[in-house]
Amino acid sequence: MLQRIQTLLLLVVAVAMASVTALPIWEKSSATLNEKVQLSAFNLEHLKGNACVLASSTAVIGVLAILAALVAIFSITQYKKRVLQMTLGVVNSVVIAVSLGYTFYQVFKVGVPMFEPASQGDYGSGFMAMVVALLANMIANRFIRRDEMLVKSADRMR
Repeated sequence: MLQRIQTLLLLVVAVAMASVTALPIWEKSSATLNEKVQLSAFNLEHLKGNACVLASSTAVIGVLAILAALVAIFSITQYKKRVLQMTLGVVNSVVIAVSLGYTFYQVFKVGVPMFEPASQGDYGSGFMAMVVALLANMIANRFIRRDEMLVKSADRMR
Protein backbone atom coordinates (compact mmCIF):
# COMPACT_ATOMS: atom_id res chain seq x y z
CA MET A 1 0.00 0.00 0.00
CA LEU A 2 1.32 3.34 -1.00
CA GLN A 3 0.48 5.18 2.23
CA ARG A 4 2.85 3.13 4.40
CA ILE A 5 5.90 4.59 6.12
CA GLN A 6 8.27 2.47 4.02
CA THR A 7 6.90 4.15 0.90
CA LEU A 8 7.81 7.55 2.30
CA LEU A 9 11.26 6.30 3.27
CA LEU A 10 11.83 4.83 -0.19
CA LEU A 11 10.74 8.15 -1.66
CA VAL A 12 13.36 9.85 0.53
CA VAL A 13 15.94 7.39 -0.85
CA ALA A 14 14.94 8.20 -4.44
CA VAL A 15 15.01 11.98 -3.91
CA ALA A 16 18.29 11.88 -1.97
CA MET A 17 20.08 9.76 -4.56
CA ALA A 18 18.72 11.87 -7.41
CA SER A 19 19.99 15.00 -5.64
CA VAL A 20 23.48 13.48 -5.43
CA THR A 21 23.80 14.01 -9.18
CA ALA A 22 23.25 17.77 -8.82
CA LEU A 23 24.91 18.61 -5.48
CA PRO A 24 28.63 18.90 -4.68
CA ILE A 25 30.00 15.87 -2.87
CA TRP A 26 33.40 17.06 -1.62
CA GLU A 27 35.59 20.14 -1.90
CA LYS A 28 39.05 21.21 -0.78
CA SER A 29 40.54 24.65 -1.30
CA SER A 30 43.68 26.55 -0.42
CA ALA A 31 43.66 30.34 -0.34
CA THR A 32 47.46 30.56 -0.18
CA LEU A 33 48.07 28.36 -3.22
CA ASN A 34 44.91 29.56 -5.00
CA GLU A 35 43.96 25.93 -5.73
CA LYS A 36 40.69 24.08 -5.44
CA VAL A 37 39.53 20.48 -5.88
CA GLN A 38 35.84 19.70 -6.40
CA LEU A 39 34.19 16.29 -6.54
CA SER A 40 30.73 15.95 -8.02
CA ALA A 41 28.80 12.92 -9.19
CA PHE A 42 30.25 13.08 -12.68
CA ASN A 43 33.73 14.67 -12.39
CA LEU A 44 36.67 15.59 -10.19
CA GLU A 45 38.23 18.94 -11.06
CA HIS A 46 41.51 20.44 -9.90
CA LEU A 47 41.52 24.20 -10.43
CA LYS A 48 44.46 26.62 -10.11
CA GLY A 49 42.99 30.06 -10.11
CA ASN A 50 40.40 29.91 -12.86
CA ALA A 51 42.25 27.36 -15.00
CA CYS A 52 41.39 23.69 -14.86
CA VAL A 53 44.59 21.69 -14.31
CA LEU A 54 43.06 18.22 -14.12
CA ALA A 55 39.58 16.93 -14.80
CA SER A 56 38.78 13.27 -14.40
CA SER A 57 35.49 11.48 -14.82
CA THR A 58 33.70 10.05 -11.79
CA ALA A 59 30.59 9.07 -13.70
CA VAL A 60 30.45 5.83 -11.69
CA ILE A 61 29.09 7.80 -8.74
CA GLY A 62 26.43 9.45 -10.91
CA VAL A 63 25.38 6.21 -12.57
CA LEU A 64 25.14 4.40 -9.23
CA ALA A 65 23.12 7.28 -7.76
CA ILE A 66 20.66 7.20 -10.65
CA LEU A 67 20.45 3.40 -10.43
CA ALA A 68 19.73 3.57 -6.68
CA ALA A 69 16.98 6.15 -7.26
CA LEU A 70 15.39 4.00 -9.96
CA VAL A 71 15.54 0.85 -7.79
CA ALA A 72 13.87 2.75 -4.93
CA ILE A 73 11.08 3.98 -7.22
CA PHE A 74 10.56 0.48 -8.62
CA SER A 75 10.53 -0.91 -5.09
CA ILE A 76 7.72 1.48 -4.14
CA THR A 77 5.52 -0.03 -6.84
CA GLN A 78 6.13 -3.59 -5.60
CA TYR A 79 4.21 -3.20 -2.33
CA LYS A 80 2.17 -6.37 -2.91
CA LYS A 81 5.34 -8.48 -3.25
CA ARG A 82 7.11 -7.84 0.05
CA VAL A 83 9.79 -10.49 -0.48
CA LEU A 84 10.77 -8.89 -3.79
CA GLN A 85 10.64 -5.50 -2.10
CA MET A 86 13.03 -6.71 0.63
CA THR A 87 15.38 -8.10 -2.01
CA LEU A 88 15.32 -4.81 -3.89
CA GLY A 89 16.07 -3.04 -0.62
CA VAL A 90 19.16 -5.18 -0.06
CA VAL A 91 20.30 -4.59 -3.65
CA ASN A 92 19.77 -0.86 -3.19
CA SER A 93 21.78 -0.87 0.05
CA VAL A 94 24.66 -2.50 -1.80
CA VAL A 95 24.45 0.01 -4.66
CA ILE A 96 24.46 2.96 -2.24
CA ALA A 97 27.33 1.44 -0.22
CA VAL A 98 29.38 0.94 -3.40
CA SER A 99 28.77 4.56 -4.40
CA LEU A 100 29.90 5.68 -0.93
CA GLY A 101 32.97 3.47 -1.16
CA TYR A 102 33.92 4.83 -4.57
CA THR A 103 33.39 8.35 -3.24
CA PHE A 104 35.80 7.67 -0.37
CA TYR A 105 38.31 6.26 -2.85
CA GLN A 106 38.11 9.39 -5.00
CA VAL A 107 38.43 11.65 -1.96
CA PHE A 108 41.30 9.95 -0.15
CA LYS A 109 43.32 8.43 -3.00
CA VAL A 110 42.87 11.09 -5.67
CA GLY A 111 41.58 14.36 -4.16
CA VAL A 112 43.43 14.76 -0.86
CA PRO A 113 46.98 14.13 -2.19
CA MET A 114 46.69 16.78 -4.93
CA PHE A 115 47.88 19.63 -2.70
CA GLU A 116 48.26 20.17 1.04
CA PRO A 117 47.71 16.52 2.05
CA ALA A 118 47.26 17.54 5.69
CA SER A 119 44.01 19.30 4.76
CA GLN A 120 41.17 16.81 4.34
CA GLY A 121 38.60 19.09 2.72
CA ASP A 122 34.90 19.41 3.40
CA TYR A 123 32.07 17.04 2.54
CA GLY A 124 29.19 18.63 0.72
CA SER A 125 25.47 18.11 0.72
CA GLY A 126 25.73 15.41 -1.96
CA PHE A 127 27.70 13.21 0.42
CA MET A 128 25.20 13.82 3.21
CA ALA A 129 22.39 12.89 0.81
CA MET A 130 24.07 9.52 0.19
CA VAL A 131 24.28 8.87 3.93
CA VAL A 132 20.62 9.87 4.43
CA ALA A 133 19.60 7.59 1.55
CA LEU A 134 21.48 4.63 3.03
CA LEU A 135 19.88 5.12 6.45
CA ALA A 136 16.39 5.63 5.01
CA ASN A 137 16.78 2.49 2.89
CA MET A 138 17.80 0.42 5.91
CA ILE A 139 14.86 1.70 7.96
CA ALA A 140 12.45 1.04 5.06
CA ASN A 141 13.72 -2.54 4.87
CA ARG A 142 12.95 -3.01 8.56
CA PHE A 143 9.37 -1.79 8.08
CA ILE A 144 8.89 -4.02 5.04
CA ARG A 145 10.18 -7.00 7.00
CA ARG A 146 7.85 -6.14 9.89
CA ASP A 147 4.87 -6.13 7.51
CA GLU A 148 5.91 -9.49 6.09
CA MET A 149 6.17 -10.98 9.59
CA LEU A 150 2.72 -9.59 10.46
CA VAL A 151 1.18 -11.16 7.34
CA LYS A 152 2.85 -14.52 8.06
CA SER A 153 1.59 -14.52 11.66
CA ALA A 154 -1.94 -13.70 10.48
CA ASP A 155 -1.83 -16.57 7.96
CA ARG A 156 -0.76 -18.96 10.70
CA MET A 157 -3.84 -18.17 12.82
CA ARG A 158 -6.29 -19.02 10.07
